[in-house]
Amino acid sequence: MKSGMTKTMFYGQYTSQIDTNRSITFPGHFLNELAGNIYMIQGFDRNLIIMSENSFTKLYQRVIGLNMADPLVRLLARLLLGNTVLTQLNEADKMQLSERLYDYAELSEENQAVLVGQGDHVEIWSQPNWEKQNLDLQDSVTNANRFASLDLSF
Repeated sequence: MKSGMTKTMFYGQYTSQIDTNRSITFPGHFLNELAGNIYMIQGFDRNLIIMSENSFTKLYQRVIGLNMADPLVRLLARLLLGNTVLTQLNEADKMQLSERLYDYAELSEENQAVLVGQGDHVEIWSQPNWEKQNLDLQDSVTNANRFASLDLSF
């Protein structure tokens, strides 16, 4: 394993019903990685980012290591760190969503949430927002052009 890589591995897509307390359940194989402190972050795409303490610590260290004199760095810190909520799973292995972040991500009890594994973190999407995102991801011609410059060699 490369230096600095995390052992955390979230992958796949799952749906979860949000209950009346704004709580959500994760797939069973996510639970070990989400033991202890969990960081809920405002995502970039009207979604939420869920990170284990280990993954969040790495993100935090990268952000605070940037040049604070740069206005973009300050905006990024406000977006990521200023919109983070520390939480934990309850006795029923559910996580209650912050009201502010719940509203930001346009989540609702009427629609299921979509949980999308992203390696070291999980994204939580409202079903309508994920459907829009997924349509964009299904465009193979656009994907071939958009990802052509990325080095995915291993």
